[in-house]
Order: sequence, then C-alpha cells, then structure tokens
Amino acid sequence: MKILSIDTSSTSGSIALLEDRSVLSEWTVKETGTHSNWLHSAIKAHLDSVGCPISSVDLFAIDIGPGSFTGLRIGISTIKGLAWPLGKKVVGVSTLASLAMNVPYSCKAVCPVLDARKGEVYTALYDTAKGAPRVIMPESAMKPEALVQEITGRGLADDVLLIGGGISAYPELFAESLPGAVIAQKHLWQIRASNVGLLAFDMQDKAVSPEELLPVYLRKSEAEIRFGGRGQGG
Repeated sequence: MKILSIDTSSTSGSIALLEDRSVLSEWTVKETGTHSNWLHSAIKAHLDSVGCPISSVDLFAIDIGPGSFTGLRIGISTIKGLAWPLGKKVVGVSTLASLAMNVPYSCKAVCPVLDARKGEVYTALYDTAKGAPRVIMPESAMKPEALVQEITGRGLADDVLLIGGGISAYPELFAESLPGAVIAQKHLWQIRASNVGLLAFDMQDKAVSPEELLPVYLRKSEAEIRFGGRGQGG
C-alpha cells in the first residue's frame, strides 16, 4: 500500500510517500511561506521524482490539527482535491502525535508544545516507549502555566521531554518551572510527513471519504469569536 502524506499545520511544510511502512521519499521545508503557493507543485514534483503517478496512491493522510487555522485548511482542501477524483480515502492524524513520533522509544513522557498564540499552547502528553505514541494527556489548548501544573501534578517534572516550536515562546517559564525536563534538539521540532504516514498505516480503519475529513482546531478562530461563530477561522 502506498500512502501520500502531508503536513501544513505550521510555518514548515512536509510531504512524504510511503509504501508498506517504508519511507520512499520525504521533503521537509522549515519555512514555506503561504502553503497555497508551494503545495500543489511540490506534491507533483515529489511524486515525479520517485516515478509514482498520483493514481498509484492508495491512501492519503494529513495532519488535521491542532495548528495554524489557515495552514490546516489549505492542506485539508488539497488532500481532498487529490483523493476525491480518484475515489480514494483519507486519514486525519493528530499534529501533536505526529510531532511526538520524532522521539520514539523515549524513556520519558513526550510533551509536544506548539505556540497557539494568545498566551496559550497546543499540547498533550504521550508515552512513546514502544514506538507509536500512546496518549497520557489528551490534546488541549491551555496556558503554559497550566501545562507546567499538569506535568508537575502527574509527577513528571523530572521525567518529561519537551518538543516543538512552542517552547521558544516561553523559554524562561519552562526552564525555571521544569528544570529537570529534557528539551529536544531544535532539529526535531519540525513535523514530518513521514510520521503522519506511519501513523496512518495504523489508522486505516479510521479512513474516511474526502468530504468527511475535518480539521481539529481545539478552540474558536478569531473570526468565530468576533462574529459569533459565523467565521471559518484564519
């Protein structure tokens, strides 16, 4: 089975092609600019580089959030547009679980942290001791201080690994409140489409038709707050 997976949940972007749990190829770019300006052409170039026509893809996968409202919408719309005419299904994968997959077999609890702005972070806690992430604390949008309390309250203050760009938004807080925590090296902070695809292999029973694929925002967008739920996020 071939899976084409993408991530557009942040300022970085990633595309991967997998076959039977093996990564055939992967492109990851730290700063892509507006995803709509690069994604379609990059997917075509990526598939061309490995000689795989889009018709040979059996399943499509994408991070569905949490993350950038605009980035998620662009990625989901793109994957729907690819899967729909082919009659193929899609799998939506947690952005935070994909990020946690950057440190499989960790002896510490893995805590992905993404900057949600407005003084909050998107976060969760996972056990990756056996490779794939197992949820310890479900994904949430919360104040970074509340996250510190959650980690401390679970007895993980000295047994947690923090990973993700949200750490840079509150470096002093995490350093002072969790001095025993391990912070993953920055090259591990980018979300990789290969992890999205690997998680999708284990979620094939959750594959849906393109029209059923929805983003996971965790909180209302600025437009929804301003216009009483009539906005679409941004």
